[in-house]
Amino acid sequence: MFNIAEYLEKFKVMSCSRDFLRNSVSEAIKNICGIEIDPKKIDIKAGLARINERPIIKTEIFMKKEKILKSFSKEVGEKVRDIV
Repeated sequence: MFNIAEYLEKFKVMSCSRDFLRNSVSEAIKNICGIEIDPKKIDIKAGLARINERPIIKTEIFMKKEKILKSFSKEVGEKVRDIV
């Protein structure tokens, strides 16, 4: 018999992957700030998203950090607590 719960577990693991989180952070920044950031320039470790971009871009992101984190948490949950 086909067990739907086991099948859906695959997608739960996928939502926690590093690439998925990078893309989600990049999309949240794009929606709030209007800045497109390559997901490869975002590193996520221990709930912190480190953005490797020019200082002017980082400054604009930090000014709108709370809105970005709220938008991101609605979409994905509390996987990323802060942007550094």
